[in-house]
Amino acid sequence: MDKTSVIVVSSCVALLGLHWWYNSTPQEAQAAPAVPQSQPALTQTLPAPEQSATPAQTDKTNAPAPEQQPTTAPAQTDNAAATTPEQPATPAAEKAPEQPAPAATPQQPTIAPLHELVSRDSQGNVIARFTIQNIGGGVMKAQMVGQKVDSNKPEELGDVHINGLTPEGKQHFGIGTLMFNLSDDNDPIFDNSLYHKVGTGTDTSVTIAAEGINYNGCTFNVTKTYSVLPLQQGSETLEGNAYALRVDINLQNTGTNNLVLSNWGFYGGSVYPVNDNESSAYTYYITLDEGDFENEGTGAFSSWFGSDKKRIYDSEFDKLEWAGLMNQYYATIIQPARNSGTASGNAIYTAPADYKLPGADSSVKGLVMGFGMPATNLAPGAGQSFAYETFTGPKYNLLLADMTQEFRMIDDIMDYGWVYLISYPMNWMINTFSGWFGNWGVAIIVMTFVIRLLIWPLYRKSYMSMKRMSLLQPMMQEIKQRCGDDRQRASMEMMALYRKYNISPLGGCLPMLLQIPIFFAFFYVLQTAAELRGAHFLFWVTDLSQPDTVCHILGLPLNILPFIMAASMIIMMKMSPSAGDPMQQKIMKWMPVLFFLFCYTYPSALALYWTTTNIISIIQTLIIRRLPQPTLEQVAADAKTANKNKKEGFFAKIQRMAEEQQKQLEAQKRGNMRNVTKKKK
Repeated sequence: MDKTSVIVVSSCVALLGLHWWYNSTPQEAQAAPAVPQSQPALTQTLPAPEQSATPAQTDKTNAPAPEQQPTTAPAQTDNAAATTPEQPATPAAEKAPEQPAPAATPQQPTIAPLHELVSRDSQGNVIARFTIQNIGGGVMKAQMVGQKVDSNKPEELGDVHINGLTPEGKQHFGIGTLMFNLSDDNDPIFDNSLYHKVGTGTDTSVTIAAEGINYNGCTFNVTKTYSVLPLQQGSETLEGNAYALRVDINLQNTGTNNLVLSNWGFYGGSVYPVNDNESSAYTYYITLDEGDFENEGTGAFSSWFGSDKKRIYDSEFDKLEWAGLMNQYYATIIQPARNSGTASGNAIYTAPADYKLPGADSSVKGLVMGFGMPATNLAPGAGQSFAYETFTGPKYNLLLADMTQEFRMIDDIMDYGWVYLISYPMNWMINTFSGWFGNWGVAIIVMTFVIRLLIWPLYRKSYMSMKRMSLLQPMMQEIKQRCGDDRQRASMEMMALYRKYNISPLGGCLPMLLQIPIFFAFFYVLQTAAELRGAHFLFWVTDLSQPDTVCHILGLPLNILPFIMAASMIIMMKMSPSAGDPMQQKIMKWMPVLFFLFCYTYPSALALYWTTTNIISIIQTLIIRRLPQPTLEQVAADAKTANKNKKEGFFAKIQRMAEEQQKQLEAQKRGNMRNVTKKKK
């Protein structure tokens, strides 16, 4: 490999190292803003006791923060009947006169589950559970059944719960809770009304309601119906609908004033890393504005100058089709229900929040979001209905691709970056081979074999080119010795040498340059492939989406696959033809180290892919070595003429331009030389 090739390859590897360093650097969590203790402008006349009854058990992770958690007064008991084991009941004749009972304190309800919706796939397997909470009437949490928070601690951490954690210093609200007073200047007001069920509900649908809600002097009632979208859509079965809900909302103005609602919205819940092994760098809020997909991370709230933003209220959309939140493997998306007549409010509210993950020592950065609802003005006694659809589930590429008729362009959330043209077919191949062989690790190996088979002709041509370049090394060393410090002359003679033997100086590095985008494409696939979470391979590789750590030594993880990858890369480089000067060869020797460091903290699937690539390259090299080896042959005169008439290739064009530039420099140098010869008198 010549100097230009080494520079290109080294630059790519340096970018890999920089990318690894940036994503592995922990971001400092900002302190959660203080929660104002003032009474919000939203109140409710509590319903009758039988309507406000809620289950006694409450999920601790979903309880509001202690300083904000509503309290419940102790139950009143009949003094005449109350007894304790230590003090028997007093006979009636000896009883003291009864004191008047104190006035009952109004009970403040606690956050508790109100109803659970169960979603099944086409095989009848339960894959998701949506828990509706009483305060605000939203989806308290969406449980991804069988998808563990951490494959290394399945019993301790349990299943993934989207929107299951409470932001630090905040109260917990569910997806679908109404939000009011959205702006850049202050925190929103949430509907903290107590909802009750209307009827019994089923495992796929439930209706809830709250009465006597007062906002800015107006009183109104809210009725919501949550229902799981059916899998069968015409003649097609959409498995992704098992993660989708339809929410029908009806507002009824029961007051005597007009109910004016503007800058209000539908709460989209929260997002944060699933576990402490994942980075906050993949936490985004996302929008589809008239076919234009955009994503923004927590960095959107940071400012180079001045204080950071506490919130963003964006109403500058042309046609907001859907918006949502996503982390590395899961997403929540909100859109107006199709064919419902509900118009988009063309606005979203987003704000950063801190979350304490189970088992983690420090907080992580997350986001909350609200989907803007259209402004409405209801006269006394009037009502209006709205309908929204939500998707809350894993980012399975093929599943999302099938849902594009339900949520337009939803598969764009995979966000493969500039290598999406390669990433999409790679993801499709992995899913296909996994379906064939039943193992994601085997699927990665087979996919790698297919890729190496496709680039075999190019790899063979590259090897032969590098072999011919190695045969030129004695002549090139002779040129360097003869030209000494005159690098321009040495470069000209080397170009003439390449032309004499018809050798392209960049031909040997083509496979490496081609593998760089393939490597990045697979890297992006791994970073968002929820299919690989918890996928087993071999004995010690229990989760292909995490490093294959077998133990910790002095607090440092010991990962096996990166060592195998580095060893296979060293063997492959030893078998490749030697080219370049000693300094270039030293640079190439550092490549296994850089790739080792890059793969060490990333998913083990990445190290498995690169290891398989190296092993297949070694086998291909052994096969090529058994073929007739190239020799140095000068280009004949008639061949030179034919080459002139042939269309100039890319590398030939670069070579010609370099030669022309060299000639211009030499001509300029001769022109600037001072003529010191004395003239004859």
